Amino acid sequence: MLSVFTRVAEQETHTMSGSTIINQKRHIGLQKLTALSTLAHSFLGPDKRHKFIHDDESGDSVLVCSCFRLLQHLDLSCSVSQLVSETLRSHQKVYHTGTGCLLFLAGAWGSAALECLHRDVAVPHIVSAMSEGLEVCLDACGRSSVSVEDAVCALAGLEAPDSVTLGPRGSKVDPSQTAALAPSSSPPEHPRTGMLLNRKQRKIKLTHSRHFCSDEPENSIRVPLTPSPDPKDVDISHLAPGVSHGSEIMKLVVEASRMQSENTGSVGCRGVFDVNKLITCTLSGLSEDCTCVQLGCVVQLSDEQASLVRVLQRQRLNVALINGDLGESYHHLGFTKPANVRLVSHELDVTGRGKEDEWIDKVLTILLTLDVNLVLVHGVVNEKMSQQCTEHSVLVIERMKPAILKDFAETTGAVAVSYATQLSRYCVGTGARVSTWRDFSQNGGKTSMAVNVAADHTKLVTAILTSHVPAKLQALDDQFWGCAYRLHHALEDRKLLPGAGEVEVHCLHHLHKHIEVRRGQRQDKATDNPYSDTVLQLMADGLMDFTSTVMANGGQCSKMEAWTAIRNRLQRLDGCLEAPQCDPAGVRLGSSHVLGDGPAGKIYDNYRVKMEAWRRALDLVLLVLLTDTEIITGMEPEPGEENIMTL
Repeated sequence: MLSVFTRVAEQETHTMSGSTIINQKRHIGLQKLTALSTLAHSFLGPDKRHKFIHDDESGDSVLVCSCFRLLQHLDLSCSVSQLVSETLRSHQKVYHTGTGCLLFLAGAWGSAALECLHRDVAVPHIVSAMSEGLEVCLDACGRSSVSVEDAVCALAGLEAPDSVTLGPRGSKVDPSQTAALAPSSSPPEHPRTGMLLNRKQRKIKLTHSRHFCSDEPENSIRVPLTPSPDPKDVDISHLAPGVSHGSEIMKLVVEASRMQSENTGSVGCRGVFDVNKLITCTLSGLSEDCTCVQLGCVVQLSDEQASLVRVLQRQRLNVALINGDLGESYHHLGFTKPANVRLVSHELDVTGRGKEDEWIDKVLTILLTLDVNLVLVHGVVNEKMSQQCTEHSVLVIERMKPAILKDFAETTGAVAVSYATQLSRYCVGTGARVSTWRDFSQNGGKTSMAVNVAADHTKLVTAILTSHVPAKLQALDDQFWGCAYRLHHALEDRKLLPGAGEVEVHCLHHLHKHIEVRRGQRQDKATDNPYSDTVLQLMADGLMDFTSTVMANGGQCSKMEAWTAIRNRLQRLDGCLEAPQCDPAGVRLGSSHVLGDGPAGKIYDNYRVKMEAWRRALDLVLLVLLTDTEIITGMEPEPGEENIMTL
């Protein structure tokens, strides 16, 4: 729909000190990456700015509130933009959050790589130093991480400062001590800034050229899962606000967790949370006050099925589950139709009925024989089949997610099959029920009813998102899943990072210390990378730009004031390391909007999500850098340059 790039004129290359140095203006890929990343600036921080994307040809418009959705509606015609889109899509598919951070840092570090080229730093030195810088940042994040139990303790202390709160294991905790517990129950060891110098270099590999699409990348950050308390030991109602990032929709997630806990027999506020048993239903035409969560599966039905629901809603239904499509021509994945085979019949068809009609009769006979009232289908349903079932009081609902089928299989005893002709009494479940959630028959729309399909002891919870503005529904849906997965990852990782820019400041401090160590080594003796301090400083500037943008977007300060606040924090951090009462980050963790302001332990980021976003951002930069280099020079790797990616 839109094009965000302009044509860049090619410049010449030149040679210096025996190495091929590429003029930065020849690296068109890095320039396009940097230009594309500017789209992420308004989507960072607590106060995100929505954007309208307008198509001049069709006249259509769409409202977006994240980088991932924005890229879906842009005209991504060049290879770099397509690679960026695939990277964000892969990250979004797994984590459902963090795409803005990924795109921003990819642009910031891409700009740093361009500046290195402008300063005549060889490409192998850029790759080596940037990989080293990322390792320093990941190590710093690991040192500043906070356990989920300590985070809950700190957040509980904020809500009830004058009362005695329960710790993560049910023990009593003095509220006056909860702030001190936030960073860690025991202060971590003094950072060793030179510890990474002898570490094996991070290998940059290109395994499948158009990448970043696998759900579990080869070098993805894996949090070591040490034996940890049961998730029920974590008070979700206290943890959720800490990872909500200011979104009110997190209240729906907490309510969904409470419903799951109550319906599975859990007691108390330390309940369960299963993100795989959450679904959303978006309804336009209702005010946002109608937004709520409902136990069971809420779906929209057509006018033809509405009258049937009114008949069935007082009954206990027999349910059948279909894994694929409900149609005569459907075949399961992997099915290969025999080639050059044609069926010939010696009988003359005088009825005029085709194979589809015969199949519908056969399936309908099976359903009626087994007294099936409800059929849940993962795929789509043949239109004739749906009409015939409705006429015979069999409700068929299509496009059910696998998690829904799994829950109904567990709660009703049904067995999912690939083909309706495989159904038998053994496959049919009992105890399902349908009820009307909202009747829209008087509105004259295509959808006349929203119904709730559920079973006893179900853990399925539907978040019903409503708005008078249809364009907002996608944004509300994304916000809900972002909150749900931030809570899910926190419980899964069992650790968090201090938010609101605190962990980035900690990483900046470690990078600066590491640069000092590198400079000292270069004075003492020749190093393998004489430009490492230059590259690392430019990389730190990119991280500084990210942190200041997050702070400025909070509306509490300007970009310049944010830079000043960060520099003041880094100066205090140097002095605080000498004081035993201070934590390695130098201050209380998780301030609200501006560093140094707000209550401690207020905001937390997901550990694995942030680590993976940073890793993918740098991988994206290095992939574009080395691809440009290969296209421009066509050079083969020289001895000692094993980290260069060849295509």
